[in-house]
Amino acid sequence: MRQSRRDTLLGWVVMTCLLALHAVAAPASDQIKVERKGELLSLSWRDAEDQLNGVLTPAVPRPGEPLRLTLSVGNLQGPPFQGAVTVAFSREGVPGQVTRTLTRDAVGWSTEFVPDEAGAWDVDVRFLTTRPKAAHARFTVSEPPVPPMVWRVLMILAGGLLLVRVLYAITRRGVTPEHPIPPLPQAPPEATPEQGSAPPADPPADR
Repeated sequence: MRQSRRDTLLGWVVMTCLLALHAVAAPASDQIKVERKGELLSLSWRDAEDQLNGVLTPAVPRPGEPLRLTLSVGNLQGPPFQGAVTVAFSREGVPGQVTRTLTRDAVGWSTEFVPDEAGAWDVDVRFLTTRPKAAHARFTVSEPPVPPMVWRVLMILAGGLLLVRVLYAITRRGVTPEHPIPPLPQAPPEATPEQGSAPPADPPADR
C-alpha cells in the first residue's frame, strides 16, 4: 500500500515537472514565429480559429532604410477574412510609435516602414474575426556595415605612415652631422723622474 502511494506521488511529481518544462519551452500564444529564409523574414502564427502568415523584407533591416511588411490573414473555418488589420511598429520599450490600419490589396495587407534607430523592434498585429485577435513579432534593426572603400582607405593610410617611419629611420642612420662635436680636452700626463738621476740638492742654509 505504501509502495503504491509512493509510486503515485512520484508520478504526479514527474508529470508536474514535465508540464512546467513544456510551459517554459513553448512560445507564448500571441507570439509570431520569425524565421529568416534567404533575403526575407518569414512570419507565422495561428490559434484554434485563425492563422496569420507574412514576410518582412529585407531580412536585415537598417536604420533609415524602408522595410516592407506583407501579411495574409485567414480563417481556419468559415469565409475568407476581408476586414482591416492594424499594425504598430515600435522600438523595444517605446510602445505604439507608428500605427497603421491596413485594408486588403491584391497581395494581402501590406505597408512600408522606415526605422530610425538600430536595436530590437516590435510589430503588433491586431484584427477582428469571431473575437479580437492580437499577435506580436520581434525583429532586429542592425547598424550598416563599414563600406569596403573605407577599409581600403584606412589600410592605405596605415601603410603610408609605416613606410614613412621606415624611410625616416633608414635616413637617420646614414646621415653624419655637418659639424662634429670636438672631443673633450684631456689633462697632460704627469712627468716621472728618469732612472739614475740624482735628486736635486737642497740649497745651502745661511749662517
